[in-house]
Amino acid sequence: MKRMARVSAAFLGALVVATVLAVTAQTQMVLAGLQGLGAPMPLGVRLSATLHDIAGLGPAYGAVLCVALGLALPVAALGKRLLVGFAPIAYPLAGAAGVAAALLLMPLAVGIMPISGANSALGFALQCLAGAVGGGVFGRILS
Repeated sequence: MKRMARVSAAFLGALVVATVLAVTAQTQMVLAGLQGLGAPMPLGVRLSATLHDIAGLGPAYGAVLCVALGLALPVAALGKRLLVGFAPIAYPLAGAAGVAAALLLMPLAVGIMPISGANSALGFALQCLAGAVGGGVFGRILS
């Protein structure tokens, strides 16, 4: 029972961290695009928009990330057992791969990329990095 509670806490921690980082990256990429078009983007606007998006986009994107991490992290747990040398990077790599897969599948499911901040290579990489950090949090809590 303790193990299940620990795994659940690790997963929840990973999900919250990945979601907050992913939404923050998404928001900042969109705001950078607007700034590139000449719109002023003071720090207060950036912070306000980020908090607004965490509250507004966070639950929906968090649900997507929940499925992505929920599939990827158990695969990493198995991979750690089969490939011992893979263990230190298993969860971060799985988190990044899960987010990448979700981002690549979303346009197929809904016809567009709903995470507009992931349309560039940098934006996509930042989303995957958010997944990697979430995976790292998962592994750290479990260790």
